[in-house]
This record gives sequence, C-alpha cells and structure tokens, in this order.
Amino acid sequence: MYICKQKRVMLSISIIIPIYNVEQYVQRCLESVITQDVEDADIECIIVNDCTPDDSMAIVHQMISDYHGSIRFEIIEHEKNRGLSAARNSGLTKAVGDYIFFIDSDDYLLPNCFIYFLDNLKKYPMSDVIIGNAKTCNGENLLLHHIQEPWLIDDCNVFESRMLHHQIYLYAWNKMIRRKILMDHKILFVEGILYEDQLWSYELFLYLSFVLLLPKVTYINENNPSSIVNTTFTQERADLVIRSHTICIDKMLNNPPVLEKYQKNLAVDYLLFLMNILMTGVDLLNRFSVHDDTAKAFLIVRQRLFSRSIKYGRLILCFFFLLLFPPLCYVQRIHFFRSHYYHIEVVLSKICHLTDFLHNKKRL
Repeated sequence: MYICKQKRVMLSISIIIPIYNVEQYVQRCLESVITQDVEDADIECIIVNDCTPDDSMAIVHQMISDYHGSIRFEIIEHEKNRGLSAARNSGLTKAVGDYIFFIDSDDYLLPNCFIYFLDNLKKYPMSDVIIGNAKTCNGENLLLHHIQEPWLIDDCNVFESRMLHHQIYLYAWNKMIRRKILMDHKILFVEGILYEDQLWSYELFLYLSFVLLLPKVTYINENNPSSIVNTTFTQERADLVIRSHTICIDKMLNNPPVLEKYQKNLAVDYLLFLMNILMTGVDLLNRFSVHDDTAKAFLIVRQRLFSRSIKYGRLILCFFFLLLFPPLCYVQRIHFFRSHYYHIEVVLSKICHLTDFLHNKKRL
C-alpha cells in the first residue's frame, strides 16, 4: 500500500538588517547570523544597503559569497540614503517569513539565539511577539529585568501598562514578531525622524494579544559612538529631535488606547508616557534656537496634550503639564529637578491612580 507522506511545513523567519556606515561592525553582525544553528525554521536574511559611503557592502558581498549554509540572503539597494526607517520598511516589504526579526548592523546575536526563540515558540505557539533579553556591549545594562523564566503575558492590561512604563524596551531589534500583525495593521516605521522605534513599538503593542518575554540574553547592543543616537547635539540636530518628537506625539494622540479594551484605566500611564517624551523637547528648546515652524508645531502638540488631560478630567495632570510651557518650563534648568524627574513622575502616577474610580467611565 502506497502511503503519501505529507511534507513538513517549516516556520519561516525574515531577518532584516539595514546597512549604513558600519564597516567596523558588520562582519561581526553577519557572523552572528550565519553561525546560528537552526534546523526547525527556514530563514531568509534581507540586507538593505542604504547607500552606505564606506566599505560595509564590500564586506557583506564577500561574506555572502563565502557562505554555503541554508540561510537565503537577499540584498536591497537604495538609490539614495533614506535613513533607518526607510531601510527597515524596504526589508518589510520584501519579507515573506512568518516572523520578522530586526537586527541593527552594529549589533550582534549570541549563539543559539533562534534555537532559544523557536523552542519557546513551540511551548507558546500563540505568541504574537517574542522578546529576548538584551544588554549593552559592556554587559552592565540589562534591558529587561526581574524575569527568571519565560513569561507569556496574555493580558493586554499588563503588557500595555509595562510598555507605557518602559518596562518592555521600545526597540525594534531582538523581537520575533508575527508578520501578519504588521501587514494587517500597516505598522511601518515613519521615515525622516529620529527615535522611530518608540512610535513603531507603541503602535505595535496596540494590536497584540500575546507577548512572550524571555529571560536569556540573546542580543548585544553595541554602543556605537558614531551612531546618530550618540551624535553631539547641535542646533540642527536639536531641531530634528524636536520635530521627531512632535510627529511621534501627534500620531500617538491621534491613536490612543481604547479604554473599553482594558480593565485598568490607562489614561494616566498614557498621558505621562507622552509627557515624558515632550519634556526632552522642552529641555532642548531651553538650550537651542530652532526654526519657527518647528517651534510652532511643537507648541501645538503640547497644547493638544494639555487639552487631552482636560478632556479626561485629569486636573492633577493638567497642573503638572504646565511644566511644558513658559515660565514653568525653565524649571528643567535646575539640576535637582532633572535628576529626580523620574521619581516625581512615579509619585504623581500613584496619586492620580488613586482617583481612577472617578474616571472609569471616561473614554480615551
């Protein structure tokens, strides 16, 4: 009797690596990918050349030509430099994997990273996003804390609140993300801004049902002194940062969490999350002169946040948000205030949550 054996359908992962000005790091990054011993998944690695001016791509081409493993490599060439967001979006458009995994080209994976992710995915197949632990290259700063074993969060109240409190890191990398969620909700990176991961992560978390946090460190984040994050502030850069924050906050205000979805009232966490971002822009306005249109747009988004706090009836936050405007904004020049802002915010959050019962019927 002839028995037809059904072909095993393998899970597929699309790794996306943007390349720009990383010749010092890219070999280590790619080596960490090609040395992954993965038998339970079909892996493609999409490399996006964002018109890098150095020899990064020469190193990439040489490594790919010398490689004879099972990972499929594909290179996308940008005609001009368009930035990290555009490079990631190009990779997403080309990707076909069940899951997406971003790697910054100056970072690298630790051995058996994908085996660890896939082993946990077998245990928790409902996971929309699997987040590995990570640390900086000096090994001192763990980005996820107090997790001793894999933790599947199936309560949107928990992972949304942890995201708003920065207890789940808001970087795109080291997350294995179900591609269908990104495609269905058109979650792309906004081009032309800085700190794009923050807005992208915020939008992603609004659509998740299951988040799996892993305790093991799987990813090393290189503190690259030449990266845009570490660039010394100038008037031009300050202008770009403020414009970036303005765009991010504007989009977050246009797309707030829907209160009916959550048992916990997230209004306070949501508003303080936005306030935290805006305070960075206020600090820069105190130190740099920016273009008039940038300052005007930033003022409008500050006014929107203040109006939103009034709409929610959060009068305590209304008074606190006056720090966004002159003359109270100049308190940021005081070292004590800057050093203790986080503690002030924590205390304020606890006080505001004591009055949640008055606001549970209010819509976000």
